[in-house]
Amino acid sequence: MNDLSNCREFYSLSLPTAERMFQKNRHRMDLLDDHIHDSVNIYATCQEIVREWQLMGDDTLEFEAAKKELAKEREKFNAEKKGLAWSVADVEDKLAKEKQFNANKQKEWETSCEWTNHEMQTARDQIVKLKGEKTKMSDEYEQECALYQKRENEYIQCIAKLEKNRC
Repeated sequence: MNDLSNCREFYSLSLPTAERMFQKNRHRMDLLDDHIHDSVNIYATCQEIVREWQLMGDDTLEFEAAKKELAKEREKFNAEKKGLAWSVADVEDKLAKEKQFNANKQKEWETSCEWTNHEMQTARDQIVKLKGEKTKMSDEYEQECALYQKRENEYIQCIAKLEKNRC
């Protein structure tokens, strides 16, 4: 077989029968015009594909650069995050120590207040006891004063009677 017959056989199998008949009946110049238009369209499509591939290459380079920048930012962020985590851990440790210190101070304060309250209660009890004794003593003193006044009046009357009788 020669090359021309191979081509005819190939195209006869690739095109439907109605299309083959339509193409066979067309004028040769119309076929040539269609072939030229198809070739130009294929060339333009190929050029568009090449442009897209170039743009895809540029986009890929931009994407890779952005990926590297993101990786750097992620490393920086993770380092900062780790630093913050350490500082948070330090602050939490300090907070726990301060809470323990405050709890100890609270216990000391409560003990001190309890002791002070006990002393104050004892002092109050003594004050109440002394006020009771003072009231009792002042009552006794007033009774003694009244009794003394009464005796003095009696003595004065006796003296006055005696002086009267003497005279």
